[in-house]
Amino acid sequence: MTEKGVPTMAHSSTWRKRGLTATGLAAAAALALAGCSGGSDGGSGDDGAAEDVTIEFWGWVPGLEDAVAEWNENNPAIQVEFFRMTGDDGDKIPAAIDAGTAPDVVQMSAHSLPGHIINNRLTDLTPYVDGLAEDFTASSWGTVSFGDAVYGIPQDSGPTGLMYRTDIFEEYGIEVPTTWEEYVQAGRDLKAANPDIYIAQFSPNEAGLWMETVWQNEGSFFQIEDDAWDVTVNGPESLEVAELWQTLLDEDLVKVVEMWTPEYWAEVNAGTIATINYAAWFPVLLEESAESTSGNWAVADTPLFSGKNTAGESGGSVNVVTANSDHPEQAVEFITWLNSSESGVEYLIDGGVFPSAVTGLSSESLLQPSEFYGGQVINEVFADAAERVPGTWTAGPTHDLTVNALKDEFGRVANGEITFEEALDNVQDMTVEELEAMGLNVAS
Repeated sequence: MTEKGVPTMAHSSTWRKRGLTATGLAAAAALALAGCSGGSDGGSGDDGAAEDVTIEFWGWVPGLEDAVAEWNENNPAIQVEFFRMTGDDGDKIPAAIDAGTAPDVVQMSAHSLPGHIINNRLTDLTPYVDGLAEDFTASSWGTVSFGDAVYGIPQDSGPTGLMYRTDIFEEYGIEVPTTWEEYVQAGRDLKAANPDIYIAQFSPNEAGLWMETVWQNEGSFFQIEDDAWDVTVNGPESLEVAELWQTLLDEDLVKVVEMWTPEYWAEVNAGTIATINYAAWFPVLLEESAESTSGNWAVADTPLFSGKNTAGESGGSVNVVTANSDHPEQAVEFITWLNSSESGVEYLIDGGVFPSAVTGLSSESLLQPSEFYGGQVINEVFADAAERVPGTWTAGPTHDLTVNALKDEFGRVANGEITFEEALDNVQDMTVEELEAMGLNVAS
């Protein structure tokens, strides 16, 4: 450990071929590992000066133009120029920051933060967000917090709920499960009543379905322990999820089909998949892709693990201030308004996202009945879930590699080559090896 609590690098990096020098990794790793307030100070601008500034903002939520227009009308001293991100614009951000040409504020997926932090691409917002955590759900604030440092403002999230076919459950006299044990039994009862109906599907390539359940079980694939990354892909919480899914797969209670494919939607429309436990952003996609089943769905709480009253979460984006910004304080003032004020959050809800701000959970525009779901106000379920997601999940620098490895190993599980537990062990080893190759400290 160097001065100011900055951790040392494990060893010389061999990742120079990927554009990450050893020196850069050693310095940047301190931000995520020690949670210190070092790193980018937001450029050379003087935030204390009473001068008019212009903030450049890149984002993708529909309707952000209207939000920016309202802000600009009411804040002449801090004007915002908005650029709508499409296609591969997000992929251009790292190079733009490294070249010094990035915008002040960018919307990005929460799981991508660690990779940017260890490359010194983001501004530590800690000096500007005192007392702001209480305005957001614990889980969403946790996605932008690393140690004592904060690197973004949460924008949207994906608390989970159980979408289920009311007609199927009623036809076969099956109660909606409230625990995972009951869920397995419901799958058995369905199979006994109609072998062509499965309680759910297993999609090896949809790792989010797995991670949300580990998160619900108060687990994570990564933790920060002193000055090192602690990899827990095969931790006890994950192993409990593995046991659950191994039972479902071994007893042929789940249909093996890749999500998002025509085959998947054909199964959903045919009524062979009775439940889908996924995030708050999924119901509208289900409605669009399974119109013929309108009125036959409802949403219940995600089944619980024994002794816990938690929900899972999948997805979510944040607003960050890049290291290029000369006006981080004003940038934070804007994105705080956008993501936590009543008027700002309304624009986000109108844009179709599920808000991370607590104030958004009781918004009238969020809590509207849905004809597709039998007139149910489904977001009441998701709003309740949002406040029950544990703040245990930490994204890691190897998120993409870890998730891709998980998909590959789950493919082998689906083929009967290995078990879920063995898959987790393999991904654990791959993740540790990659972190060490990056020159980052890994807890033993």
